[in-house]
Amino acid sequence: MTDTSRTPLAQLRSRAEASPGGLEAWMDYGAALHAEGQPEQALVAFEKAFAIAPADLEAVSACGTLLLELGRPQAAYQAMSTVRDQLLATADGAANLGIAAEACGQIVEAQACYEHALALDANHLRALNNSGLLAASQGRWAVAVDQSRRCVELLPTLPELWVNLADMLTGARNYPAAIEVLDTAISRFPQRQDLRLRRAVALAFNAEFDRADAAFAALGPQGQAMLREFLAAANTAARDAPVKKPVAMLPNTRELFAHQAFEAMQVCDWHYNDALTRVISEMLAQAEETGAQRDWRDAQFYGLALQLHEDQIGRIRALTGQAITASFKPDAAHFVPPRAPARDGRLRIGIMAQNLRDPRIANGLARQLALHDASRFAIHLYAPTPRPEARLLEPLVPHAASVTETAHMTIDEVVARMRLDQLDLFMDTTFYTPWCRPEIGLRRVAPVQICQLTWQRHHPQQSYKYNMSDHFLHPDSASPARYGVTARLPHTVWMGANDDLPEQPAARADIGVADDALVLGAFIPSVMLDPETFGIWMQVLRALPDAILLLPTYPAMARANLAREAAAAGVSAERLVFLARCSRAEMLARMALADLFVDAVRFNANHGLVDALRMGVPAVTFAGNSMASRLGGSIVRAAGLADCVYDDINAYRQAIVALGRNRDALAQMRARLAAALPTAPLFDTARRVKDWEAAWTFMIERERAGLPPVSFDVPEQA
Repeated sequence: MTDTSRTPLAQLRSRAEASPGGLEAWMDYGAALHAEGQPEQALVAFEKAFAIAPADLEAVSACGTLLLELGRPQAAYQAMSTVRDQLLATADGAANLGIAAEACGQIVEAQACYEHALALDANHLRALNNSGLLAASQGRWAVAVDQSRRCVELLPTLPELWVNLADMLTGARNYPAAIEVLDTAISRFPQRQDLRLRRAVALAFNAEFDRADAAFAALGPQGQAMLREFLAAANTAARDAPVKKPVAMLPNTRELFAHQAFEAMQVCDWHYNDALTRVISEMLAQAEETGAQRDWRDAQFYGLALQLHEDQIGRIRALTGQAITASFKPDAAHFVPPRAPARDGRLRIGIMAQNLRDPRIANGLARQLALHDASRFAIHLYAPTPRPEARLLEPLVPHAASVTETAHMTIDEVVARMRLDQLDLFMDTTFYTPWCRPEIGLRRVAPVQICQLTWQRHHPQQSYKYNMSDHFLHPDSASPARYGVTARLPHTVWMGANDDLPEQPAARADIGVADDALVLGAFIPSVMLDPETFGIWMQVLRALPDAILLLPTYPAMARANLAREAAAAGVSAERLVFLARCSRAEMLARMALADLFVDAVRFNANHGLVDALRMGVPAVTFAGNSMASRLGGSIVRAAGLADCVYDDINAYRQAIVALGRNRDALAQMRARLAAALPTAPLFDTARRVKDWEAAWTFMIERERAGLPPVSFDVPEQA
């Protein structure tokens, strides 16, 4: 039998236990355990040392390091905080404290610690590296690149630092510089395949497709697995992207380029828009020629802000519908349409909400549900957003037959759950949000299914049977063959149901704007802006020297990109005013400070436009040839300002300038809107609810009679 009492670990343990105050002995024993791959036991030894000397920096740092390694960041940060001042005395200690703070979400503290460490030692490698990574996570790419470049200069023999620098340059969308860095790194570390993969991706991002294809081919068979892992990590980091789709197969180099260009559009980086428009057009033609299946739900969304023809968007939708159809085999055998009325005689309506984490949507939906005729309609609500707040859900529950969270469910589980409700009609309102799951409609959960805010259907007819529209979105001249079966509401397809109000008014000083300034408001998500719209707005600002453009709370990168675009157009970036993050009530109060709402021309505003009108801000909008570019006109007309909708770009721009130069005319328009608000169809939610109920009833009764869908106009409701 082997005598383990004579091993070095046993000897160190005996020495530590033999000396009650043996700080050094317990530290030595802990270090030996850690070196042997026993972190849990090492932590016990370090904790004994910490108990002996709670102020000893080595003991505290050792405990903190092990706690971080074992996935206990809060405990690590708490332990280190007990000797915070001592740790901040050295660059090493400050960096360690910053790492612990960052691991448990104390970002401000972490950044302060890294900056303190660098103030003590400008070349402290860990502080530089972690500070750069933190800056990248916040979108401060210039800082991230500078810190990472300095790390490479200090320790050029460590390949991970070259990887970080390449990733920072790629994140900053400086692809030529990233390719140059990767070429140098590959010459130094020729065996590092992760560097070669990143070079291939950067070449694709830079639209160098031939070189990118060659670089991927050179990776060999393992390249596909490497790319899949790389994209999985990137998708996890970008989990809040506006549009998501399941990845059925790995993208080619043109698809990689399109994906990064879509991401750039989220922050108003339009460098790639022309190339992206060309690439999408080429890919569309190739897909139609070869019959290749392609799920392009992302291109449908972002394409609305590109110089693509509406017919091209329609063809992209058709391809997407075909791809979704091919990926799911409808299980009609398991779906039995409920042709007979429910026992209580009510019509069963299922609504997939858009986003129940958004107070605007939750508030509007609660008011809408409260106005429905509960004696005739049973509304089953499905929440696709994960972890909706209880305060937003509670007002919905009394007026719904059921409220079901579906975010955690698979497609099969959602379909099975919804079929239990024996729906007569299912309405999907998710549009192109991250929670859009068109596969649900394809599987059929109700005999009648409609998709809100979709003009040209991108789903096959067995999925969604009706286009919901109105007389402005879908005029009499619109081709039935092009748009399919259409139900036209009498005033607007938009349900403007919000009734929340500011708690108190705001002052212009609250947003840093002079009282006599002309405030043009554009409360539009950054992803819905396009260069054509922004260019028109810059022309307006040049023509109106006293005007400023009031925009929502945009990400730092979007603000920087728009400032650059403004400067290029000859407009000072100071004339772009971005609202600070605030509560919903405060946002409404600040919206009311605008003199005029100016709409985007390719992708009209919706929620922001309705809120501004409700706060008494008149609006000017442009109506194009797509639902996305006509929805603003539908909303503004229903608010009583039909003369503020223009179908000519120059007329739209000139109208804004004319109103800006004539404050009396602007004041009269504001007064006209205020007078129209009590009776305007847009805000007569009770009547709009009756419109929808009439549409649902017509569709369901026609289905029960065994008749096919037919286009119809919903009559004005009493």
